[in-house]
Amino acid sequence: MVKIENLKVELDQTFHCGQNFRWKRQPDGSYLGNPAGHSVRAVRQGEELLLYGAKAEDEPFWRRYFDADSDYAALLAPVMDAHLQEALIRCPGIRLLDQPFFETLICFILSANNNIARITGIVERFCTIASRDENGLHLFPTPQQVLSAGQDFVGSIGAGYRAPYLWEAAQRMDDGFDADALRSMDYEEACKTIRTFKGVGEKVADCVLLFSCGQKSAFPVDTWVEKLLTQWYGMSGTRSGLKKQARAHFGSYGGLAQQMLFASAMQQRLRRTEEKNT
Repeated sequence: MVKIENLKVELDQTFHCGQNFRWKRQPDGSYLGNPAGHSVRAVRQGEELLLYGAKAEDEPFWRRYFDADSDYAALLAPVMDAHLQEALIRCPGIRLLDQPFFETLICFILSANNNIARITGIVERFCTIASRDENGLHLFPTPQQVLSAGQDFVGSIGAGYRAPYLWEAAQRMDDGFDADALRSMDYEEACKTIRTFKGVGEKVADCVLLFSCGQKSAFPVDTWVEKLLTQWYGMSGTRSGLKKQARAHFGSYGGLAQQMLFASAMQQRLRRTEEKNT
């Protein structure tokens, strides 16, 4: 087991704020997952994160995965405002996950013009070509496993027009695409590079860079983020224009600000829905 101390992580908020589609919530509130083949059961216990099944030598992997050594309030201090302060109060336990590149790329190619339930179902079918871990969950397939399964399999999982994009992504990864190099590139170069993948537009590129490449200034803009930028910050323009304004406003940790603001907006929406139904 690996124990990460002094980490007030809220697993529900972290795994359900649009950055991951594969962790499975259990009846006791724990989560099962296996990023990069590391199979664990994650449990929040006070200010500790317990990762049952993790090996001691894998602690550095998990610290990076959960961004355990970052103080978000301190990182956001230079751009702190009333909305970010409220977000930190509403969602103090969200962590910005640093996930495996191929998995993140595939999941967010599938996310374009899609909903979370459908994305999750397609991803689960995509994973059936991989073996199961000790908790009974399928691992995420390697590019080689995808190519061995064949194009007919990729076309059978319900991905629709995105199926050729998944196939091409597996081919490029198998051909040696250097995903680690994206971490050391400046944002603009990394964005241009990743958009050479078919099916990767501006928003998908920002999601992949933010959630798997350590590019914390990446600022994905979807319908909900567009609304909060216009309503809370008075920004206007196209989504591409809004992204540029937001990156200029929030700076090096714009992606972190985006996740906090998005999660806070979703919490407010959920509260209003609950109040309306009572």
